[in-house]
Amino acid sequence: MTNFLVVAVAVLTVAVALLFLMTLALAREIGRVQVRLGPLGARMMDTGPKVDQAGPSFAGLVDHAGRSVRVGGHRDRAQLLMFTAPSCSTCKSLLPGLRAMARAESDLDVVIISDGTPEEHREFLAGSNIGTELSYVDARDVGIAYQVGTTPYGVILDEHGKIRGKGLTNHMAQVESLLNALESGTPSLQHLHAQAKSA
Repeated sequence: MTNFLVVAVAVLTVAVALLFLMTLALAREIGRVQVRLGPLGARMMDTGPKVDQAGPSFAGLVDHAGRSVRVGGHRDRAQLLMFTAPSCSTCKSLLPGLRAMARAESDLDVVIISDGTPEEHREFLAGSNIGTELSYVDARDVGIAYQVGTTPYGVILDEHGKIRGKGLTNHMAQVESLLNALESGTPSLQHLHAQAKSA
């Protein structure tokens, strides 16, 4: 009888250890799937001008290359406004993707709008490798007009200056979701789910 109990305890111990290892492996795989899927879209906030409204327009801004920049209003191409801050590490991680997007999308103007001291902007630009494919402007007033409370935050405007999508953009997938909003006419996943429910 004692031998039977010893064998049973040993078998149960091995079974529990195997279940523990399987649980760890499953948790690891779930994490890997979440990393591969990434974010599904920009997280829209309800502050500021609404989707389908004309966004505030600004003229006479000057970018990092000394060019005159206009935000909003009627224009030949759509415009992606990316609100950043010099101290935002997530904003810096988006720069290579934003540069590539600005080069690849011939019908889109990408404008990075930042706020900070001249020293912070100089330091940010020194390590950013921003060329002439996009514009970087120091324009606190634009952020206030669009009521941007956190960065990085993106707003996509069509050629008439109307807001077609907006939201927090911590990953390039979320930035790309703003382009999808422009093309599809569906500003966010929330709107898509609402349309599906009503249909």
